[in-house]
Amino acid sequence: MADLMIPGTEGLPTQIRPSPSPNWAHQKPKAPSKVEVPHLRDYWNVVLKRKWLVLTVLVTVVVGTAVQTMTTTKVYRSTARVRIDPESTNILPYEDVYQAADQGIAMETYLQTQFKILQGRTLAERIVKQLQLHENPSFNAETSGGLLTDSLAGLIGGTIALLKGRQPETPDSAENRLDKDEADLSADVDRFLGSLQVQPIRGSRLVEVSYASHDARLAATIVNTLADQFIEMNFESRYQATTKATEFLQKQMHELKVKVEKSEEQLVAYARAHNILSLAGSSSKEGDRSQNIIMQKLADLNQEMTKVEAQMIERSAEFDAVKNATVQDFPDALVTDNIRQLETTLADLEQKLANMTSHYGPVWPEVVQLKREVNEVNTQLVREKKRAIQRARAQYQVAVDRRNRLQTALVAQKEMADQLNENSIQYNILQREVETNKQLYEGLLQRLKEAGVAAGLKSSNINVVDRGETPRRVYRPRTAINLALGLILGLMLGVSMAFFIDYLDNTIKTPDDIEKTLDLPSLGVIPAFKMFETPVGTRLLTAASTQSTDASVDAVLQGSQDMRSRVWEAYRSLRTSLLLSNSGKPPQIILVTSALPAEGKTTTALNAAIVLAQTSARTLLIDLDMRRPKIGSHFGLNGHQGMSYFLTGNSDLTSQVRKTSVPNLFVVSAGYVPPNPAELIGSDRMDKALKLLRDYFQYVVIDSPPILSVTDALVLSPKVDGVVMVVRGGETPREAVRRASEHLNQVGAKILGVMINDVDIRKSEYRYYYKYYYDSKYYSGYGYGGDKEDAGKS
Repeated sequence: MADLMIPGTEGLPTQIRPSPSPNWAHQKPKAPSKVEVPHLRDYWNVVLKRKWLVLTVLVTVVVGTAVQTMTTTKVYRSTARVRIDPESTNILPYEDVYQAADQGIAMETYLQTQFKILQGRTLAERIVKQLQLHENPSFNAETSGGLLTDSLAGLIGGTIALLKGRQPETPDSAENRLDKDEADLSADVDRFLGSLQVQPIRGSRLVEVSYASHDARLAATIVNTLADQFIEMNFESRYQATTKATEFLQKQMHELKVKVEKSEEQLVAYARAHNILSLAGSSSKEGDRSQNIIMQKLADLNQEMTKVEAQMIERSAEFDAVKNATVQDFPDALVTDNIRQLETTLADLEQKLANMTSHYGPVWPEVVQLKREVNEVNTQLVREKKRAIQRARAQYQVAVDRRNRLQTALVAQKEMADQLNENSIQYNILQREVETNKQLYEGLLQRLKEAGVAAGLKSSNINVVDRGETPRRVYRPRTAINLALGLILGLMLGVSMAFFIDYLDNTIKTPDDIEKTLDLPSLGVIPAFKMFETPVGTRLLTAASTQSTDASVDAVLQGSQDMRSRVWEAYRSLRTSLLLSNSGKPPQIILVTSALPAEGKTTTALNAAIVLAQTSARTLLIDLDMRRPKIGSHFGLNGHQGMSYFLTGNSDLTSQVRKTSVPNLFVVSAGYVPPNPAELIGSDRMDKALKLLRDYFQYVVIDSPPILSVTDALVLSPKVDGVVMVVRGGETPREAVRRASEHLNQVGAKILGVMINDVDIRKSEYRYYYKYYYDSKYYSGYGYGGDKEDAGKS
């Protein structure tokens, strides 16, 4: 006893004795859960939690859609089908260079152009004027129809106009800028185009033209008139193209005519200047014949020149052979008949002379006569050979002269042929130009005649395949589809609002919020006690003081039997979590605090001390919330001294410890409110008191002020074995708990975990966690229906 006494204190109640720790199976507590990917169940819980919001939005949207659908004027739609074939717009008999290569692209472009024409204002204006739609009541009734979207569009347009610093347009202001008739026509065209739909059929040259109207007959009339006018516009377009082509052809023909005349004049002038009038005045064949004569003459001259040159070579050889020859070595080639006869005569005379000389001697008269005859024959032979040589020289000279004359004639003939060729080339060029211009002129003349014929014909590449019929079925509104879309939209909008509101809700609601978002262990959930008539602390305390069994609670607690079982089990669960929160052994001195005021920390500390005392372990409950003390009021100790008296040195600790009616539970109240609670809590007397209390009490539960309000809890938290933070479910912000835990970590305190207090477990987000722990069927199966088990057994 003496070592429990702080100097200056005496008389500690005899009931306080050291007591061994109960045989608890200590085990390492579960580590805080890490942040995990949200489960599908989490999303479902959000929807269930705000199911009334989702249902309200869903019903509102569906009802609004139904009302809108029922009140909307019925709309009918008629559809005509038009075929658009390729159009050949080429007036000339030949194509553009690129046309054949790009026919596919050109066709696609042409179809897109026709689609735009069908949706154009020009065609729409023709329909409006032809059918006088501005005077048709059914057409004028299609202005807005009172739709919500139109009203919103008008409101938004007006707002934008105001933001831009100008007033929204009114009929009067529009009339100031436009003529009234043009403004009305423009409005009718806009209304017409708003109900028109042009849809090409993929993979074909067909296009569907549809028009929607409140009047079924008007819809069919408009769509058929539109198809007819579209074809008529095509006629007019083709006629205009033909007319323009005719004007173009006439202009080109005039220019070509001038060209033909000018080219003919140039041809004639050239023929005269180069003396080829025969070519100019004759046909092409005659000109070719004349040209062939000149060339034939040139060929004959070449042939004759070849012969003459051969003869000249022969004569030249003869002349070369005789020009240096003598009578004795006269060449055989020049021997004539006379020379051959003289040589024969001479040979005979010389033979005869030789014979007679040998017989008669040289002076024989007949021999002398023979000698005289031989000399005469020799003289004649020499003379004849000289004449042959002169004759060969003359023949050679004749051949040379003839060759020279032929050479001159041949050169002249070649020059004539060359000049003729040159003149013919230029002449032919001019002649071809004349012929080409004539052909172009004749071709344009033919196309001009064809264009004139085409202008008088009505042909079109556009045809109506199916005309629009008067519709019997309503096109819009589609009730089933609208209601289905309203249901889907309402559900999506309601769920989105539920998730958005849940996203804005930053309060702690479930143990998952603590473990996942704050990375702190969860110690349990305490149900809300607002359905009971008296404070829960008083009820539990009274029940425990009467009898330490759960059966005694029936005489005190008000409400259903299953709710009492849930309350007891919640604090038992808290007790188990506390005893298993520290590795090695349970925490002995436990500090109960909260981040903000009014979280239920005092009630939690009181009931935690009770359930700890029910384990037959001596438990001390200390009220250190000296700024707003409440523990004493539960035990009727408001007028007694407390911890403030002890810490200020006015009394010893023993005199402040009070035994309660709950077995094994002792209490120390706060006492009077001191001016400096934080300094007293941080004093050495507080440290010594905690050290001594460890030897005499199994558990010490301390109620302290909120962490974010004052520093008392932060001063005391490093001196205890663990801190329990209490939060109010659905009210305490996450940020407040996070800041409180950061403060505790900064001072080196050990956070045992967070307990969620004052929870309505009937809400959807708590049903998953406590369906099996607090369900009445569950407890009735284990004998909790009558609370007959011992409260001290957990």
